Amino acid sequence: MNFFPPLLVNRIKIVENDSDFMNLKVEVKYSWLNKNLQKAIFGGTIFSAIDPYYAVMYWQIFSTKGIPMEVWIKKVEIRYRKAATSNLEIAFSLTENDIKNAIASLKSDGKYEAWHDVNAIDENQEVCTEARVLVHIKNTKKHDLYIF
Repeated sequence: MNFFPPLLVNRIKIVENDSDFMNLKVEVKYSWLNKNLQKAIFGGTIFSAIDPYYAVMYWQIFSTKGIPMEVWIKKVEIRYRKAATSNLEIAFSLTENDIKNAIASLKSDGKYEAWHDVNAIDENQEVCTEARVLVHIKNTKKHDLYIF
C-alpha cells in the first residue's frame, strides 16, 4: 500500500505492522505536497490516512483464515481538533475480542459492523484529529464459517 499513488503523493506510509495485522501504524509526513495555505496538512490528506486501514486489517485477518469477505468502510466521523503542522502518527489496533465478535456476527447474521476510534497525533504528542470508523464486513460464503 505504500506505493499506492494517492497515499504516496500525500506522503502517507505504513511504518509498522504486526504479521497478524492486529496492529498497524501509519505516518503522514509533513511536506509541501500535502500542506495547505495555512501551512497545515490538508484535512483530506489526514482523512486519506485514516480511511482504508481498518478495512485492510480485517480483510487480511480473514483472508489468512481462508474466509472470503467483502470489507469496506461504511462511514467515518472525523473531528479536526488542531492544525497539523508536523508529521502525524496514527495507530490502528484490533483485539482478539473484535475478531471473535466479527466471526460470531458473521455466523449468525452474515454481516458485521463495528466502530473503531483512532487519533492522528503530532510530534508534540498532541491529538490533531479524532476519528470514528465504521467497518462493514459481509460474508460472501456463509457456509465457510463452520471451521470456527
